[in-house]
Amino acid sequence: MKKLGLLYLGFIALTAQAQNLYDIDNITAIDIVFEDADWDATMDTYYANDLDERLVGTVTINGEVFDSCGVKYKGNSTYSAANTKNPLNIELDYVYDKKYQGYGTLKLSNGKKDPSFIREVLSYEIGRKYMDMPLSNYAYITINGSEYGLFSSSESINGDYVERRFYSD
Repeated sequence: MKKLGLLYLGFIALTAQAQNLYDIDNITAIDIVFEDADWDATMDTYYANDLDERLVGTVTINGEVFDSCGVKYKGNSTYSAANTKNPLNIELDYVYDKKYQGYGTLKLSNGKKDPSFIREVLSYEIGRKYMDMPLSNYAYITINGSEYGLFSSSESINGDYVERRFYSD
């Protein structure tokens, strides 16, 4: 079974480099590396004390490396210090002005309140047929080389979104 998982990850790595960040037909591969070996406890502390701080790390998206990115836990109802898989918010432009395909912020939901794990991605996919809505797909996350899990990844509604969709700031 482990060989199948490694084969699958290899396939993601080979095919991911040509895909768009929110390509619904592919899973985005995101690897996060922190110098802090106790990154989970540090991010729990930031969240618990409402510090709105981010842990700085290196983020690789579909093979493209971004240094000095800010990562924090997100979510009011799905975050818990006891969770082994908390939702994440990644700012690629935390220290340096950089983006991946025009996106500076990544929102990754853990699906804790969605047993089907398709609600967010599917609702955005259907909604976009009738109105402007964020793009969404799935992302496979590793942290410091260890599997963190599959997440739904949805476009952040922020200044970049408004600029892309409505040609305004």
